[in-house]
This record gives sequence, C-alpha cells and structure tokens, in this order.
Amino acid sequence: MNPLRWLGRTRLILVSNREPFIHRRDPSGRIEVGIPAGGLTAALQPLMASAGGTWVAWGSGSADFAVTDEHDTVQVPPERPAYRLRRLRLTDDEVRGFYVELANRSLWPLCHSLLHRFTFDAAHWRMYREVNRRFAAAVLDEAGREPATVWVQDYHLALVPALLRRVRRLFVHQFWHIPWPPPDILRVLPRARALVTALLGNHLLAFQTPRDARNFLAAARRFIGAAVVDARRGRVRVGSQETAVRAFPISVDVARFQALARRPDVEEMSRRMRREALPGGRGHLLLGVDRIDYTKGIPRRFSAVARLFQDHPELRGRATLYQIGVPSRTDVPEYAAFEQEVTALAAEINARFGTGDWQPIRLVRESLDQPALTACYRAADVCIVTPLLDGMNLIAKEFVASQEGKLGVLVLSRFAGSAREMRGALLVNPYDIGATARALHEALTLPPEERERRMKLMRQRLETHTVYDWMEAIFKEVARVRRDL
Repeated sequence: MNPLRWLGRTRLILVSNREPFIHRRDPSGRIEVGIPAGGLTAALQPLMASAGGTWVAWGSGSADFAVTDEHDTVQVPPERPAYRLRRLRLTDDEVRGFYVELANRSLWPLCHSLLHRFTFDAAHWRMYREVNRRFAAAVLDEAGREPATVWVQDYHLALVPALLRRVRRLFVHQFWHIPWPPPDILRVLPRARALVTALLGNHLLAFQTPRDARNFLAAARRFIGAAVVDARRGRVRVGSQETAVRAFPISVDVARFQALARRPDVEEMSRRMRREALPGGRGHLLLGVDRIDYTKGIPRRFSAVARLFQDHPELRGRATLYQIGVPSRTDVPEYAAFEQEVTALAAEINARFGTGDWQPIRLVRESLDQPALTACYRAADVCIVTPLLDGMNLIAKEFVASQEGKLGVLVLSRFAGSAREMRGALLVNPYDIGATARALHEALTLPPEERERRMKLMRQRLETHTVYDWMEAIFKEVARVRRDL
C-alpha cells in the first residue's frame, strides 16, 4: 500500500492540534523527546515519515521551542529526520479558550450527544476562531507558492478549511474522528451554522461511519439555506463550491501489533500480569483500556462487573477486571471530577466484594507503551469496550490484532463505530447494566469453538482493513475529487 502515489506532485501538509513528538525538560534540565499518548499521531506518523512534507501542530512541550529554528520548525523523527514539524506557540489564554473550553467543553460533549455536559461562551468561540486562523496562516506560510494537499484532523480545527479554500493551489480535506451529531442535537450550538459553513470549505470531508456522514448532510440541508445536498452521491454545493462527504472507518497497524504479540518479552509481561491480577494466576481476566473520559462508559462498566459478581458469586476470587485508565484533560473541571468518581466507585465495589487476596477491580491510572499494552491484550480473556458513544474506538481493533494464537472475547458497545466491523463481538447497550453483566457472563462461558469462530471473523475483517488501507482509500478519493474539480 502506498497512499502517497495519489498525491501526484503536491506536497502534503498535515494539520492537527496534537503534535507527533514532544520535547520536555527532565528534573535535571536535560531535554527529552517523547511521543504523546493517542492513536491519531501514532497512526499518521508513518505516513508523514514517508511523505516528507510538513506537520503543523500546537507546540505543547516545555522544551518544544528550545529545539526549533527561527521559523518554529524542527526535523523529525529525532532518530531519522524525514519531515518538518511546524509548531504553533499558544498562550495560556489561547489554550484555555480554544482547547479546554470550546473544543472540550462545547464540541466534544455536543458531538457525543451528552448535552448535560455541554457549555458555551461566545468569548471562547472567538478564541477558537482566532487560533484556527493562526493554524491556517501557518499552513499558508508552509505551502508558499507551491501546490499542496492539506489534511486537517478533527474537531479542534473545524474553521481552518474555509480559511484555506480560497487559495486555489491548495486541496483541502479533513477527517473528523469523533461522531457527528444529528441536527436536533447540533442546533444547541449557537454557532452551528458557522461550524457547518466552515467545514464546507473542504473539498473532501470524511467521517468514521456512514451515519456520521448522513448526519452532516442533514445538517447542511437544515442550517445552510443555499446548500444543494445530494445525499445519494454524498455531495453538498453552495454556489460554485462543492464538497464531497464520505465515510472511511479508521483502523490500526495490524502487522505492528502482530509483531509485538510474537515477542518473548511481551509474552512474559502477559504472564506476569495474569499472576499479579489473579489469585495464583488462575481464573478469568477481564480488561478495560480507556482514557478517563465520561464518554467511555467506565462507571456503567464497573456497575456491570459488580452485577456479575452479585448474580454469580461462584466467580468471586476467580475473575478480575483490570482497568487501565489513562488520565485525560485533567485541566478540564469535569474530567478531574470524573476521575474522582471512577476511583471512588472502584473502591466501593472492591470493599463490597473483595477479599484479603483478591480485588474485583484493579484500576491502573497510567499510560502504557505499545509493548506493555499488547501484553495486556494478550493476557485478557475478555476485553470490555463499552463507550456510551464513540466515533470508532481503536481499542477493540488493537485487542483483536494482538490476539494471535489466542481466543479472547470482545464485549463491545453497539454505540461504538467499530461495532459495524467487529461482527464477532458480543454487542451490548452500555446503558443496560443487567444486559451487560449477562454478556460478560456469556463471554466467560463461551465454548472454545465459538470463541474461535468469533475471533476468526474479526481477524479476517481487520487484516483486510488496516490503517494503511484506510489511508489508501482516503488518498485515492482525494485524487478522484481533485480530478472532478
């Protein structure tokens, strides 16, 4: 697979809020380079290493600008420089208004249809607009006078495409990683029309699922009076400007997880994890891996596990939920409160059911690297992925990719985008605690031949729909849309 062959002679400029590498000072003052947590940057890093273009992102590290040149750029990856990273300097006020408030207290809960979490302030919208303008200016500066393909990522930068579309030498496309809400939810946002109008600045706008694409087309019809919407062809025209709207479900680097799964040190980590989590290393290991985010359904998952032990006391001491909870957005008040809620609920369930040598829930609040995470996936008998709503959720796919030679069971929320593809999973409604508990019991008692059948179904799908297939499909569509301009 070589998605870059569809770029033709144009440069690739990727734009995201999060950067692929971050420079920090350790306590001794030395500069260390790290990779921020998150699937987006991990998925796109190999593409940029091959493309040799420019990645524009917010420079959030304490030593980020100690290593950049006079244009705020640095060549990355550090060990083998292949492309240019252009970092934006944001003030504390800009970070709060643009990122903490508008992106994560307005757009994030709105798009996940959790309106009781939604807040809005016009001043934050103005800051969001200003920061988006600065991202667009950086892109134009990097592009210079040459043709370029600009790939914008996600909801932080929704206003960038309209600012770039007027420059004819640029082809602008965007991937929206989170759900897109129905019009009746979107209308809660006072700037809904401005948001949709800005996204129509893209030549190509891509979503995770057909449902998200349909919701956007419905929003264009509802909020943009001059829009001509062709839902069958996935096209929106406003005057002479046309936008193609498509769905491309993102995936993972399957070969990478398979290779990690075969490493002896990963297998040893996996065995050690089971010994630590289960009394005597025997019994059933259930696994949850999430950012500590209120969309991930963690409290309801814990409640389902408690119901499992209540209804099946024979499992006490013989099954444990190992929950990896990666701290997230701790500067957002709702997230700090939510982390306390999750911790308190785990403690309450452990006090209720636990014994001297066994706890029903092991809550680990840290971020793991890929080898350690792969070891967790291989140690698990059941992986529980139960978001209340999710654009895709790559944990489900990472688990399946890591299960080479194993017969683990995936319990998956039907409200995750990955539910459309992982046909061998046990699908649940995470709001139904009792039904989720019954699904967990079913997962623990499935006969080996049924586990094998289900895992084979999921692996077959995943091996033909990797992250590289996703990129190939997107850039092939970029070439097709460009030809139609």
